Amino acid sequence: MKKVLLLGLSVCLIIAFSTINGYAADVSKGLSIGAAGPFTGPAAAPGMEIFNSIKIAVDEKNAAGGIKGVKVKLVMGDDAGDAAQGVNVAEKFCADKTMYGVIGPPMSNVAEATLRMYAQCNLTCITTAASRPDLTEKGYHHFFRVNARDDAHGPAVGHFIAEDLKAKSVYVLNTKDTYSQGYADQVVATLKKLGVKKIWRDTIVASAKDYSSVLTRVKAKNPDVLVVGAKTAPDHAVMVRQMRELGIKAIYFGSEGAKDKKDFIQASEGAAEGAYLNHFAPDIYKIPEAAHYVKVYESKYGSLSGFGPPAYDATNILLNAMEKAAADGDITRKEVMKYMAQTKNYRGILGFPITFDKKGDLLGGATYIFKVVGGDFKLVKVAKGM
Repeated sequence: MKKVLLLGLSVCLIIAFSTINGYAADVSKGLSIGAAGPFTGPAAAPGMEIFNSIKIAVDEKNAAGGIKGVKVKLVMGDDAGDAAQGVNVAEKFCADKTMYGVIGPPMSNVAEATLRMYAQCNLTCITTAASRPDLTEKGYHHFFRVNARDDAHGPAVGHFIAEDLKAKSVYVLNTKDTYSQGYADQVVATLKKLGVKKIWRDTIVASAKDYSSVLTRVKAKNPDVLVVGAKTAPDHAVMVRQMRELGIKAIYFGSEGAKDKKDFIQASEGAAEGAYLNHFAPDIYKIPEAAHYVKVYESKYGSLSGFGPPAYDATNILLNAMEKAAADGDITRKEVMKYMAQTKNYRGILGFPITFDKKGDLLGGATYIFKVVGGDFKLVKVAKGM
């Protein structure tokens, strides 16, 4: 009798564990996707643009009948850009037996902290911005991205600075986080490879209100270009404004976090004019396929900076994978992961076909170089194959 009871208990535990980890469940029991990202804190502006774009895609899917007649529930998981909070979000999402995929996390530090957790519960993640190269080099099969990696962005920026801007001296600053350090490493390595002899490097504190100390050192070196690897637009705005106040004439080159009209261009009070930055998304206003999305987004939420469009496509790719997994009326997390990996030549609103390689990386990703002109971002170069 004791063996029978133990056997029965084991079966119950296996069933419970299997349900949470995505084994066959009736679609009618519920379908959810998670949005993991910084929806509060310093990066809330791009974070909410991502969330709002996810919501548009989910709302459109539900308006068209959902999946097998079941409406998809969108669950917000706010990590505030903090790895520890990201872990809490991952625990919540993994434990939700109706959860079949996550859009995010968009920040590399949070993606790194939660990578193993999502892998263990077989929950597909598709990031729209996390660019640290080794995120897809660890052998996991649940993690995908619709953006190029830092080992594409950094070289593209380095080539642009050395070859297009003809810089002979470059000062590189970065905050002490996974993304910013990796970005700066790649830029510096490329500049050295291209023969730029005068390169200086320093670190800054994220969310600081005064960068005059480090900028005084920058001014003493009189570089042709100042590269700033920081995650949030407010940091870039403070930096470029104080840089001009100190009379530093270097060309300002910011990382992708600077692409925000309100928090960078407007907050800089004119100092950002002429500045350059790189981004992982194209100029969405130049892509005909994006016209409907742009109209819907702006009518509901206001202006776009560029962080939202990849999230819209990522969500639709995930929903497509879920629909295929649910075709027979049942769905599992592993099935969703399988169909995500099979994504090939998906054409959404980004102007290029999306295909994932065996590691989950985007094939043929590009780096987009923008310049601030007349209070707006003007696309000046598309760098591919770096």
